[in-house]
Amino acid sequence: MLRLKAGVCLGIALILFLWLSGSGTAAEVPVATGEVKSDGLRLEEAIRIALKYHPKIKGAEEEVGAQRAVVGQSLSAYYPEINFNNFYRTSLSATSTSTSQKAFDFVSSRTDVNMTLYDFGKREGTVQSARDSLDATRYALKTSVDDVVLAVKEAYYRYLAVEALVKVEEDTVKDRELLVRQAKGFYEVGTRPKIDLTRAESNLFNALANLITAKNGVKIAWATLKNTMGVKDLSKRPVSEGLSFKRLPIRLAEAKEIAFASRPELKDLDAQRKSEDQKIATARRGHLPDILFNANYGRRNTSRGNGPLPLVVNYTVQISLNIPIFDGFRTTNEVQEALHSYNSVKAQEEEQKQLVALEVESSYLDVTAAEERIKATESAAKAAKENLDLANGRYQVGVGSIIEITEAQVLNTVAQANHIRSLLDFKIAEAQLIKAMGSR
Repeated sequence: MLRLKAGVCLGIALILFLWLSGSGTAAEVPVATGEVKSDGLRLEEAIRIALKYHPKIKGAEEEVGAQRAVVGQSLSAYYPEINFNNFYRTSLSATSTSTSQKAFDFVSSRTDVNMTLYDFGKREGTVQSARDSLDATRYALKTSVDDVVLAVKEAYYRYLAVEALVKVEEDTVKDRELLVRQAKGFYEVGTRPKIDLTRAESNLFNALANLITAKNGVKIAWATLKNTMGVKDLSKRPVSEGLSFKRLPIRLAEAKEIAFASRPELKDLDAQRKSEDQKIATARRGHLPDILFNANYGRRNTSRGNGPLPLVVNYTVQISLNIPIFDGFRTTNEVQEALHSYNSVKAQEEEQKQLVALEVESSYLDVTAAEERIKATESAAKAAKENLDLANGRYQVGVGSIIEITEAQVLNTVAQANHIRSLLDFKIAEAQLIKAMGSR
């Protein structure tokens, strides 16, 4: 009776596992490690899709477009302003000495032209400040691109890792299925006790549960990857190409130098500082005069009920010199505002340099530590696999115990998983270091 119940439980568990494994579509089934599909999603393609569709990048591009329009607005100061005005007015009035009323009609048609001839560099400073701000928004766009690329890399590598963990759990299930068959055979011939069979079945059920969890992790990793790419749906899955390992041929000092020269955040703040510098110069020029040109040409006249109006030509040409004498300290305070803004950006630039140095050093140390862990976990994985093979051999010839082989299986699973995680840690640390250096 106990043997029948154990067999029924094992059968139910296997049916549940097979049903959960096949409940998704064909595209949701993880690809075995080492298999490369021709239509698989590679990292370069994932990055290209993210750069095209991610809303964060689109928003940064719109910011660049808006600042480009600001540059165009500042350039308008070099061009004349032309307005065409048409005016008609009719009125009826009476004098105090007469009861008669007189109608008056006034008609005017005029073109006005206004232009700043020279303002002692105010226009030039405003335009240059806008152009420096445009450079800053372009570097901000580069920062957004780098952030998205890093997120895609991390999500892509995590997908590969959880997919590899599924393969480890699948191998564990196969090993424990084999052990159940062996324990059942030994029990039936009377060479092993019943406890060996029940322990083997319990271990198999736990392995099945772990495999289901691992498969669900693949689905979560796929949803995360799509989110980082900025797309709602995608038919292609990443290629199961494994997590490669290659030592970076660069020293920490070199990495920091590259970062200081390449990081878009530093270039962004440098452009902002230049823009604030131009604002200071422009504000100081507010104490200087402006030379203005104004001209208008038109026709106008007033009638007093005498029929059609004979419009008379009227024009004016004028050059003005406006000299600021006192404006309630407005210009002085504008200069102070620009100076404080400049110092603020300069402080932010220094802070960002320190953050970049810290980011580079932390990523570099993470890469170095991950390299060492890869060596250790690789050796541990090889030793655990050899230990499992020995335990299997000992159990098959009746020398080893069920506890020994169970511990060997657990040790092998943990060692293989740790090696995969160490490879994942290296790839993520490597991607973070590349991003910290201002590269892709």
